Parts: sequence; C-alpha cells; structure tokens
Amino acid sequence: MILYEKDRSLYLNLTNRCPVSCSFCVKVPWDYEFEGQDLRIKGPEPTAEALISALKEKVDTSDRWREVVFCGFGESTYRLAEMSAVGLYLKAHHPELKQRLNTVGLGNLIWGRDITPELALFLDEVAVSLNTADPAQWVKLMRPAPAYRETGFAASRQFAERCVAAGIRTRVTAVELPEVDLLPLQRYAKKIRATFVARPILA
Repeated sequence: MILYEKDRSLYLNLTNRCPVSCSFCVKVPWDYEFEGQDLRIKGPEPTAEALISALKEKVDTSDRWREVVFCGFGESTYRLAEMSAVGLYLKAHHPELKQRLNTVGLGNLIWGRDITPELALFLDEVAVSLNTADPAQWVKLMRPAPAYRETGFAASRQFAERCVAAGIRTRVTAVELPEVDLLPLQRYAKKIRATFVARPILA
C-alpha cells in the first residue's frame, strides 16, 4: 500500500528503507501493518507517476483532505526525486493541501549535500524525530546503520536547523520514553525556533 489514510490526512509510503532501526519502532513487531493497512512494499518502490496517480484518485474526488504527509515505514528522503515530483505536482494543482515530511533527519547525510532548499520548494512543514538531546542516548535509541553512527546525531540536528532557516515550519519530536529527559530537547527546539512535540509510544 503506497497511500494510506488517517483522520483527514493522506500518507505516502515511499519506501521501507531506513538508516536507523529505532528501539521503539513498531514496523517489525507489527509486521509492517498500521491500523489494518499493510505498508510492506512488495516489489519495486513506487514511481512518482504511481504516487501521483494514487493521489489523484483521492484529492480530485473529495475536499475532505487537509494535508499530504510523506511518511511510511521507511525514510522518505531516500526517494528525494520522487518526493519532489509529487510535492511540486501538489503545489501546482492542489495548493490548498498542506505538505508535511516526517523524518529522522538524516537526508543530508544520505545525499551528501544540503537538501533543505529542494524540500522548501514544496514542503510546508517537517517533523524531525530527534527523541533525545544526548548524543550517546541517540545512538542507543535510534540504532543507526554504521555509516551514520558517528555523525548522525549532529546531522539530524543540523537538518532541523536548516529546515528552520529555509522557512519550513519545523517540529522537533520525541517519543515519550521513561529513560529520556525531554526538557533539554524542548529547550533545544525553542532555541532553534522550532516547535517541540512529545509523542506517545505506540504499543
């Protein structure tokens, strides 16, 4: 399933690939299911054309939707070209729909460059899942792939800061875990002019 619904939002599931394997992630325990919807991508990842076609069936026939969210059981920034094509299409044909990206903030590391100017062309909002203000705890919680262990924490914070600088409304988010002190992260979000959001753990 490349398109799923929750409340009045449409979510695009672009990939199952992810640079982290978070200790609290439900992807494996839930066998890639979310509220009865199978988010396992079987076969090739969806093309931009397939994504736009799936969206057209929804947004061209109903005005109930308030936003489109790039978020599935994977890191959407791996699919930057496809995400940009979809985002620019929506910007041109459905400017009334807010566009949001949920991410772990490693897109700049994945691509080896600052991708926030490209994202700013179509995104209204980004939610960066930082989860802690402590770098050692970040590694423990996020369990990044080896390529991201040394620089991932700093890169994810820099990504959030560059999103703010690019004019994208930015949320710093954290799952509410008993071992994490969220106050330093809340202070960090305020410092960079982002909004802080604590999220309940899925179970």
